[in-house]
Amino acid sequence: MDWKAAIDKFEERRLAIWENMPHDVYDLSNGVVPGDTNVYGQYVMTALYADSEMRTLCDEILFYLVETAKEGSVDLHTLVRYAKNLLDYKAKFFKFTGVPMAGELLNMYIKALDSVENLEQLIKLTEAALMYFNRHHMWVDLVIPWGVFNGFAKQDFSKYL
Repeated sequence: MDWKAAIDKFEERRLAIWENMPHDVYDLSNGVVPGDTNVYGQYVMTALYADSEMRTLCDEILFYLVETAKEGSVDLHTLVRYAKNLLDYKAKFFKFTGVPMAGELLNMYIKALDSVENLEQLIKLTEAALMYFNRHHMWVDLVIPWGVFNGFAKQDFSKYL
């Protein structure tokens, strides 16, 4: 896919999920996970994995890919090759963690990387991907049952020592 067409697709999909939960996140919130990924029969850990993988994609990989490309002194081919190697794993893991739509769009991004001819195009494509994945991640974060974890609040056990 051409990088410009990929940007258009990211924008279209981002707007589609702006107010409406992506179907894969809805399924995940109900325990419907491709391949029935689970941890000891429960799916909350699978959702936490999805949340973590989406967060690291956005906050670490795509964000710093843009920041590195903005430096201008990097080699485009090397940066693209590294991104493709790293993101191929993420795309596969998204299906495993219950967000296959994110995996499909990440695969689209990976294919679109083949069409970028300079760092400016890479930055534009990656910023569009980052905006989409940030939104998808916010939906995943929303369905995590954070209140359940209040039972695991830190306690001062020093009085028992």
